[in-house]
Amino acid sequence: MKIALLFLVMFSTNLWASFENAPPSYSLKRGDGSKAVFVDIKSAVYKINYDVDKLQTMVTSTITFEMPEEGRPVIDLVPLIRSAKIGDERISTNTFSPNNVSTLRYLDKLLGEGEYTVVIEHKLEKYLRYSTYNRSVRSAFWMSDLSDRRFLEQFLPTSLEYDQYSMTFEVAVIGTNINHVIKTNGKIIKSEDNKWKISYPDYFTSSSIFFHLFEKGAYKENNFTYQSIDGRTINVDLYGTSYLSEYKTRTLSVLRELENDYGVWPHEGLVIYGAGSGGMEYCGATITSLRALGHELIHSYFARGVMSARGNSGWMDEAIASWRDSNYRRRTLGELEVTKMAGHSIYRRTTDRAAYTKGARFMGYLDTLFLQQGGLKKFLKSYFTERKLTPVLTSTFQDDLELFFNHDLDDLFNPFIYGQSPTESHDLIHPENPFHPELTDQDMLNLL
Repeated sequence: MKIALLFLVMFSTNLWASFENAPPSYSLKRGDGSKAVFVDIKSAVYKINYDVDKLQTMVTSTITFEMPEEGRPVIDLVPLIRSAKIGDERISTNTFSPNNVSTLRYLDKLLGEGEYTVVIEHKLEKYLRYSTYNRSVRSAFWMSDLSDRRFLEQFLPTSLEYDQYSMTFEVAVIGTNINHVIKTNGKIIKSEDNKWKISYPDYFTSSSIFFHLFEKGAYKENNFTYQSIDGRTINVDLYGTSYLSEYKTRTLSVLRELENDYGVWPHEGLVIYGAGSGGMEYCGATITSLRALGHELIHSYFARGVMSARGNSGWMDEAIASWRDSNYRRRTLGELEVTKMAGHSIYRRTTDRAAYTKGARFMGYLDTLFLQQGGLKKFLKSYFTERKLTPVLTSTFQDDLELFFNHDLDDLFNPFIYGQSPTESHDLIHPENPFHPELTDQDMLNLL
């Protein structure tokens, strides 16, 4: 890689359009030669109706998107679509499996280049529980980057992580007089009589949203503020069942640490569900145990601050967070192992688990390599400042490193990140990370 060429792209965040990180269109092998085309969603309004009488949740989504070329638009949704319309025309849907690494849904209508609006209706059923005892409902959009199709597409129609767009939720709980509460990282702009309107920033992607609905009084709360180094007052919405004072003390300590190391808190606020188990990051929000809190909060800088655009990019976030978990331990070249953390199919949507161990050691070696130039944390602070709130690829990270340190890194990235070595077996079982354990669906339901 030629370092001189990097000056064309470095520190040009505003020009780094998120849609440029979309995977290439995929041939559907149909008789008409059409392709599944990854779209650029411009906006989405999701109307979510929880009906306690009928014990069911219906969703109507109005999505405006742009087709960059002729084809069949990819708008993924795991639940079956009951109805999809563009204008007055009903559209069927279908699925495909690019390179057999994932499954994606598309609207089965050949569209030309241009802007369209689709209205989709479906039934929401995952991580949802109605109680006939007290006529209440609990619902959460729990996500994971370790299993396929575990982001927003589990619950609502969306595109992939490359795509940033504004979202609005219009939520209603009907058929009950029991008051409910929503904890979310969006801005609640209207709330009355179990009805809410929530606006989410236009930098959000399919992995950004934290959403938890439950009956009022179900959890204890300990809300407080944090004074950011830029003068802002950050509201921290902390809730859970126990140890909230410990969560508060730890949160304030970690926020001071992270702002000192990497710069100002990148989100408008912070929501913490002290669930006592599990761990998952969202933009300025987390579900976490006390032990995993620091790991999850740094992810609001790297993962949901500087964002992964694809599965092959997710290793960076976990590697950085896990390097911090090890107290930023420096490593030697001899401690590195060949991996293909960023060498999987371009259509992969999950993070390689080697990031927690081998990826963290790779970060530790970069710190050793550039120690005389200030080390890796110095770079990460600059990298975060310039790339925050934008999706990035592994190549972005490498390019920025090379320019910052004026050092070609192909000899490191090719074997240890892209797996370009004939001697490496890539079908390895990696140990589970204690901060991101793999939870079953029942585990997830128990967190409602």
